[in-house]
Amino acid sequence: MADFDIDRQQADLIQNADIVFNFGAPPVDHRAAAAAALEAREYDSAIGHLKQVLQVNPGDVLARFRLVLAALRGRHPDRYGARQIQGLMERLVRLAMDEPDCHHAKMLALIINDGLLVRGSGRASAPTADTRRLVSLVDPSRGREILAHVPVPESPTRSLLERRLRRPTSREN
Repeated sequence: MADFDIDRQQADLIQNADIVFNFGAPPVDHRAAAAAALEAREYDSAIGHLKQVLQVNPGDVLARFRLVLAALRGRHPDRYGARQIQGLMERLVRLAMDEPDCHHAKMLALIINDGLLVRGSGRASAPTADTRRLVSLVDPSRGREILAHVPVPESPTRSLLERRLRRPTSREN
């Protein structure tokens, strides 16, 4: 028989009570569900799970980044209106300001910008030394997510990131 004195209640009894209360369903790991949905290109589902993660932890850097990634829905940025892209770029800028080491947010912003420039004026500028350094700092798994979900093949920055990820790095060995 279970002891219902809260001060002495065992953690497994609390978990079992939560499962019973939720009709037998274990609690959802929204972070993992978002990652799986993003991998499967189920962008609406990913967005829903990411919003759940951010309700609990608004400062979650990875969730904030992936929310922008999912909002692009695997399409070229020029498929969206100026207001939508401006909103996404503002999110990336805020993320980069809040977390200066969030190199993947900066990289995503540069690639989006390249895509818009190329489709608008016909060319993007060659990557600068600062851009080359930034590419070297991007976590490979985040870089692969960008490449998988942001189809901007005409971006010189994206091409640089692709070349870097083809080579093994000391972090990956």
